[in-house]
Parts: sequence; C-alpha cells; structure tokens
Amino acid sequence: MTKPGIFSLSLILSLSLVACGGGGGGDSAPVVPASYAPGSAELGAWEVLSKARTLCGFDGSDPLVRLTRNAKLDAAALSHSKYLVDLSFATGDSVLSHLETRGVAGFTGVYPWDRAVYQGYNYAALAEILEATVWDYTSAPTFPTMQVRGADSMRSLLNTVYHLSGAMYEGADVGFGAYLKTTMINATTWREEYRFGSLNGFEDAGRRITLGTGKVATYPCQNSSDIPPAFDPANESPNPFIGTAYANALVGPPIYLKVDAPQTITVNALSSRISRGGATVPFVVLSSSNDPNKDPVDGQPYITPNEIFVIPTVALNPDTDYEVTLNGKVGLTAFPQITFTMRTGQ
Repeated sequence: MTKPGIFSLSLILSLSLVACGGGGGGDSAPVVPASYAPGSAELGAWEVLSKARTLCGFDGSDPLVRLTRNAKLDAAALSHSKYLVDLSFATGDSVLSHLETRGVAGFTGVYPWDRAVYQGYNYAALAEILEATVWDYTSAPTFPTMQVRGADSMRSLLNTVYHLSGAMYEGADVGFGAYLKTTMINATTWREEYRFGSLNGFEDAGRRITLGTGKVATYPCQNSSDIPPAFDPANESPNPFIGTAYANALVGPPIYLKVDAPQTITVNALSSRISRGGATVPFVVLSSSNDPNKDPVDGQPYITPNEIFVIPTVALNPDTDYEVTLNGKVGLTAFPQITFTMRTGQ
C-alpha cells in the first residue's frame, strides 16, 4: 500500500509463536539506549532492530541522524495493535491488517499515516510492518516474556522480503507497539491474540537517513549471527514468490541490498555466490523488475529500484557459517565487491 511520499508494507501472519533465539555471538554492534520499559516487548524489538541496523550500516552516513524512539509513533503503533486484538476477539476471526474501519471500537484512522497524524506525527514518509501470533491451548504452557516476544517479532520480520525492507526504511523516527490478550473461547480452550507493529518515518528531510552516493548496505552483513536458516514465503503477505516454484517451499533467509534513491542497484548473479565450506548454495535475485506483487494503489512493484534481494532457494543448515560474495552495479558503475560471513541460528 503506497501513497505519494508514503511507504507502507503488507502484513505477516504467524500462527504459532516464533522460537526464542539467542543474541548474536560475534555481533559486537552497540545497542543504542532507548527509554522503553524494562521487560517490555518494545524494548526487545528495539534491541534487535537497533543492533541489526547499526551493525549493517543502515544508520547511514550522518552520525547526528540515527534511529530514535518517537513517542507519537509508539502511540500510533500500540493503538493499532490493540485495535487488531480487540477486533479479533469481537469477530472470532484473527485479524491482521494495515487498515482500520470507521465505527469499530478503537478506530483512530483508516491508513497508517492517518493514525500517525492522529497522534500528532506530521509525516513526510512512513512505513508500517506488522506481525501476529495466535495461540490456542487447553493447559497453560510456559509463556515467553513480553521482551522475548518483542525480540522474536522483530527477528521474524527481518527474515522476510517486504517487511525486511520496511524494517530498514530510512526514517530516523521509530515507534513500536505490542498488545496481548487472552480469553476463553469455549469451556476448555483459551485463545491468546498478540499483535506487534512498527512504524518508521520522518517528518522532514533532516530526519531522513541516507547512506551516501554509491554506498551499498546489506542485511545480513559481516558478523550477523543467529540468522534463521529458513524462510517460508507463504507466511508473508503478499507472498514474494507467488506464481513461482518457491511459493510454497522453504527457502533460505533473504539477503537485502539497498542504496539511496533515486540510485538504482543490480546484482550480477553469475559472479555472486553463497557458499558453505566451498559448496555453493543456489539462489535467485528478486528486484523491482521481477517482483510478482504490485501495490494496489499505484500499480508499482513493492520492491523499489534502489533495493534488491538475493534469496537462497533452499533452506540453510542451522548453526553454520555461510560465505556471501555479491557483485553488481549502482546505476552504471560497479560497486566494490561485498564479501561477508553470516552465521545461522537454530
């Protein structure tokens, strides 16, 4: 869903809790302090996203413009998460959508940008990503803490295509909101509905994070660890492989490359490589030219010309180092070869 100057992403739905992952072993990127409450889902998400962006260079070229918590975006994200959970219980259907409906309890705006304005955030550009878990049980399991839930929500969003792009969006302002509610749905069964949302944007050009002319940032990158070994495209909506042989297959974790717009980026698949101990891993390149999904508002591909994905077509092995070599061009100029080692988690 897009609008001039606005960027919003489609949703992801996970029907089971994401497995708890540990911190990055070899990942020495500092985590920028934020004032989220200790133990909160928002703090967990902040720590994962801030660490990934800092390590991989998505904080940009200006040390004075860095990812910063924005209370107005927090409020907008939390309000929408609560709206989705309450609506799910009210209707009996698990709802996950970027849209709200006038007249429904908790409504603050139809679109993400409407809800940001409602909270006093006068956007120039904005991205929203969402994640959900729905859990039915008859006897109480051992529940993860809210901080673990928030961290796992962000990890699952980073292991996608369209949502990874949103997580690495160039806004310096970010807000998180998580909401959890549990209710008995029959005499023996409880249902837990959890929603997590993230909003990233900027109100003026001074709060837009830029990488610099000709500079390429990637995620994962050198020293990235605990990378999920598999990605299920069917769990992302829209499915980035719809209409292909990989639409319902388990593939490897997407590797994301980005340059500042309006620059364009291409990857040379013949001279790029993913390998493990000398054995190559097959991959495909997903770009604006072959993105199977189009924005229903403007008809343009969700993937923009200044970003591109390299995606293994098979799941990777857990707890394993993989060497990545990437070659390509920014515009008509070859970018310096990118090489890094990433380590998968469980």
